[in-house]
Amino acid sequence: MARQEAARPYQLIAEKKYDEALPLLREMADRKDAKAQGQLAMLYFEGKGVPEDYSKAAEWMQKSAEGGHAGSQSMMAWFYYKGTGVPRDYNKAFEWAQTSMEKGDANAAALLARLYRMGRGVSKDYSKALELFNKADGAGNIYAPAHIAYMYKTGQGVTRDYRQALDWYSKAGEKGNVNGWIHLANLYATCKDSQYVDGRKAVAYGRKATEKDPGNFASWAALAAAYARNNEFEKAIEAATKSDGLLHANMELDEAEKQEAAIRALARLAAFRDSKAYTEENEADEEM
Repeated sequence: MARQEAARPYQLIAEKKYDEALPLLREMADRKDAKAQGQLAMLYFEGKGVPEDYSKAAEWMQKSAEGGHAGSQSMMAWFYYKGTGVPRDYNKAFEWAQTSMEKGDANAAALLARLYRMGRGVSKDYSKALELFNKADGAGNIYAPAHIAYMYKTGQGVTRDYRQALDWYSKAGEKGNVNGWIHLANLYATCKDSQYVDGRKAVAYGRKATEKDPGNFASWAALAAAYARNNEFEKAIEAATKSDGLLHANMELDEAEKQEAAIRALARLAAFRDSKAYTEENEADEEM
């Protein structure tokens, strides 16, 4: 196939002409073009030009991954990690992430680090997790810094160091990961070490988070905690209530994750109604 012809469907996708791109992609995918198979999978995953269909997305992503496409191998690892279009399987997530990382995929390195940090599909190993998160960060992954920050905040494999956590969360935000701003707001608002508590900074980062991602329940929860730290409890209750509504509408969390988040939300809201700032006593091992 001529190079220009092979590039045509990707040009059409860039122009959002999905209806024109689809038949060309399908033809290439049927000829076992791994890149085309992965792109077709993403269209099904994102519902662009076709109805959203995670099962078909996983089917085509699997074919692409088996064809050796590193990006698709990384996505297949993520599908197994989240149970997207396939049953959740941490062992398979580990296998695909390992394969993709060996080809230099930074996202796969970050996912592999998560698996080591949480002991899913592999024995828990904080040192290995930190090594891989640093590798992913160096390769440009925007999520790795927030995980490194979490390890410093909780003392996982390193001495607990809130200053390091703040610096790494800041790096995450600057890289474009809204969770950096969310966790900065939370840490300044709820840190158990009072020398790092700063209500003014907490509100500033909470506002950054809600401006960047206003549909994220965690953004509003962070802003609520920040307002409470400044004794602005009416604003805290308002933000927490908004967060609760977004949480219940969230379609990405599974029921267990949603229930756990709802329990924490109720505890925070109860504190705000009693005119008390909230300090996180039982820090959740959250995704970032």
